Amino acid sequence: MKKVLLPVDGSARSKRTVEVVRQLYKPEDCEIIIAKVIGAQLYLNSADEIKHNAEKAQPELDGVAAMLPEYKVGTQVLLGSSPGPEIVEFAKEAQVDTIVMTRSSRGPLRRMGSVAAYVVKNAGFLDMVVMHEPKDEDA
Repeated sequence: MKKVLLPVDGSARSKRTVEVVRQLYKPEDCEIIIAKVIGAQLYLNSADEIKHNAEKAQPELDGVAAMLPEYKVGTQVLLGSSPGPEIVEFAKEAQVDTIVMTRSSRGPLRRMGSVAAYVVKNAGFLDMVVMHEPKDEDA
């Protein structure tokens, strides 16, 4: 059974990766982990603020999970200072096989968002599906 990591950031663009998962995997062939990275720099955020933001993220993760009712789905709030490294580290620890995420077009100099670029560069140990969304559809 494949383990698939689906990082989301709250945007409509990131939630569209659910359809990619449906196209690529049958429910009986995979386990999905939906994750969101919450900023947790103690020098910028109080412990209460970090806890509050993590609690706020859970309903969003549950909403995405509800879009995959026939799949085995888990959710994970990741705490860290930078989404890219947190996603790669979690993927290693959870021994995921594939990451399905979006990239956003930000003009000719930034063809891929910094998080997606970091994950592609540093997660060479697994398969990746990176969806491209046109600039005018970024949300």
